[in-house]
Amino acid sequence: MIGPVLALASSLGGGASDFLAGTTSRRIGTMQFMLGSQLVGVVLAGGWLAIGGAPVPGLATLAAAAGAGLGATVCLAAFFQAMVVGTISIVAPISATGVVVPIVAGLVGGERLGAAQAIGIVAAIAGIGLASRSPRDRSSVPVESGIGLALFAALGGGVFFWLMAPASRHGVAWAVLIARAVPVLMLAFALGSRRASLRPALAPPVARTILASALLSFAAIALYAFATLHGQLAIVSVLASLYPVVTVLLAYRVLGERVHRAQQIGIATVLAGVVLMSTG
Repeated sequence: MIGPVLALASSLGGGASDFLAGTTSRRIGTMQFMLGSQLVGVVLAGGWLAIGGAPVPGLATLAAAAGAGLGATVCLAAFFQAMVVGTISIVAPISATGVVVPIVAGLVGGERLGAAQAIGIVAAIAGIGLASRSPRDRSSVPVESGIGLALFAALGGGVFFWLMAPASRHGVAWAVLIARAVPVLMLAFALGSRRASLRPALAPPVARTILASALLSFAAIALYAFATLHGQLAIVSVLASLYPVVTVLLAYRVLGERVHRAQQIGIATVLAGVVLMSTG
């Protein structure tokens, strides 16, 4: 029971963090926000590792953690940018469909797909189609611009959920540190090559938001890593993927985002599909 509880707690932290990240990225830029947030995560993970003194894991574990970090980089970059150009309440549920990746990985590893999981996958795909439909009112915010990025984020997130499980078996602190360090290195290189300024991220109000988002995100990743040690991957990965519920509710309450009826049905169908994927 502890695994699912930790996974649900992870989804709460992740949803709140993503809402802060999406709204702030609109003001200062996606990569600037990501670099600031990931740097905080590296510092936290480094401190955790220094206090715990865990031994260096094997090469396979390190490679899995690095792969998870690469997946996280793709996921976060695409997800934050999708929220910049699209509607948060549509982008967030679609990005959660990446949970199909650890499910497929389980199938390849010998696990069997239950009827409910198969229905969940079909429902998620159908929900994406509904959520992607444009409203007839052309004055509304176009959603197509964020759909492709949200699907790309789903793929990266799925790889992260999949590889964090083997990466965490021989030390959660190391897994979290490497999964955070990889995005920092990639983002630093990208920003350096573009000579992008980090000054907007250093403004006190923005810096406080980055810190809050980073703390929530760090807690979400650590909780998920521990959840994989106490529950089945197909279940905890899906429960941790319910973070869009939090993000959507915050977007509705704080930003007053509105979507038309077909898109509402699509969002609900995506979330229902994600839940069904965890059963069986």
